Amino acid sequence: MRSCLTFLATAFALLLGLSSPQATAQEDNDIDLKLFGENVIQGWDGCRLAFWQHNREPGEDRYAYVFFAPIPDGEALPGWVKIGDDIIEMSKQDIGSADTGMLEPFRLYRDADRKLGLLVEINDQSRSNRGIEIHDARLTFLLNDKFPFPVRVKGLNGCPGMSESVADDVIADSGPVDGLTLGQPVDFDSLDQVPAPILREIADQAPECEPSATPGFSSAFAVNDDITLWQIPCNLYASRGSSVFALSWTYYPDHATILMNPPVPGSGDTEGAEVLDAIVDPESGTVTSISLDRSGDCGSYTLLELDDAEGETLEFTLREYREKSDCDGVETDPADFPLVYSNP
Repeated sequence: MRSCLTFLATAFALLLGLSSPQATAQEDNDIDLKLFGENVIQGWDGCRLAFWQHNREPGEDRYAYVFFAPIPDGEALPGWVKIGDDIIEMSKQDIGSADTGMLEPFRLYRDADRKLGLLVEINDQSRSNRGIEIHDARLTFLLNDKFPFPVRVKGLNGCPGMSESVADDVIADSGPVDGLTLGQPVDFDSLDQVPAPILREIADQAPECEPSATPGFSSAFAVNDDITLWQIPCNLYASRGSSVFALSWTYYPDHATILMNPPVPGSGDTEGAEVLDAIVDPESGTVTSISLDRSGDCGSYTLLELDDAEGETLEFTLREYREKSDCDGVETDPADFPLVYSNP
């Protein structure tokens, strides 16, 4: 079966006109697949065929779905996927039946223009009172002139039960889910141990940072089995240093993303990658930045939180900004500086 699926994926890619991947992936060859949630399914709570990323849960994570097809009258409508900013409808191709009462072990979808293809490979499924539970599956996206993009998923072909709906209501009523919890830091003493795509991305997206002009000490924090957060030295100053934060993916080793530090709303400042004197708290998934004047009695305090973002990625959310501009000779805990902005 595995060899058959491999042959089908290859043949399907050729039908879509995919070119052979080069040794080094270029950004314009990557499929910009995004995870989505209520922003796409528009509150549909009925029966569905849905696949979500294997390490996320739709009732708990803001963005979890990879594919979603409502089933209003017992037959699935075309499914929705999100590529970049576009919501694309995907229709199932008629390839026969499994004849087992379960979903076919593989199925194909295409968009109306026949440019985007989707190969669904179901490895483990079982029946429950909700329908067919998909415990392990893989979706492979195929797009003209792009590299195939595989995603490991779980899913459901059926109707969420009452217990799940109640749980979702509790989550909705309880407000935002708490911030992420990171693994404990793994320290490195040389930039040679940092993935090359991260250093390339820093040079491209954060040219104000010069890691090579620092001793090169860095740390890595596991976000989950697939994503790692890196704290890389950015610049050294007379009495302080700065960091830049980046993400890497185990299944996407040639890719990296730089996290931007959002400005205080209304300040007129622009976002930047440099975070001064950054302190990471793995338990709360937060980063504190303290910038003090040479006298130590005035400066600013910034609290950033790592949040899920659309697509399997993270972003910084500014939770709090405090500033003491009066250098009066009285030293104060930066966390007690006058509050300028708060986003609980």
